[in-house]
Amino acid sequence: MRPTRTSTLALFVAGVVLLVISGIGQSGAGHFGYWKSGPSWLGAIGWFGFLICLLLLVVSGLYWVVSRIRHRDRPSLH
Repeated sequence: MRPTRTSTLALFVAGVVLLVISGIGQSGAGHFGYWKSGPSWLGAIGWFGFLICLLLLVVSGLYWVVSRIRHRDRPSLH
């Protein structure tokens, strides 16, 4: 696997885990409010960590698109 694919996959997995953690300590959160008596700061870390992972995935996607456009006319070395 290429390093960019590995890091993208790691960001995706981390984002899913952080999204699941974000429901801890949140009352009235629907399906994600499963551990209402937990510490709310842990849920906040999960939510903001998820948002950071989402932002990094968007930035890496934009980088991939720009890289593909810039290297479109060059012959492949593979």
